[in-house]
Amino acid sequence: MQRKNLSLIILSLSLGSCSDDYTPRESSSGKTIYLEACASCHSGESANPKLYYWSINSKNINARYIAHKVNAGSLTMPSFPSIQGKSMRKLSEFVLQHNLKK
Repeated sequence: MQRKNLSLIILSLSLGSCSDDYTPRESSSGKTIYLEACASCHSGESANPKLYYWSINSKNINARYIAHKVNAGSLTMPSFPSIQGKSMRKLSEFVLQHNLKK
């Protein structure tokens, strides 16, 4: 029972580290939006994290999927409903440019 409670506490803390109330400034670049909203949970995976940050499944390498994932979230990722329109396009472009599986 204690192990289950500890697991729930750890899960709650890890999910709370990414804020879903983030609203980008209109002038923010895709990289800035990524750094402010995403980087605390999504760090680099490659030997050169300045160029590549993550690896997206090849069937999901498109702006529509990225927008859906960011806005809807998932089991382990909070939703970011305030990232919309031009800001979402900038973020999606940045994510696609820095994906390991281009």
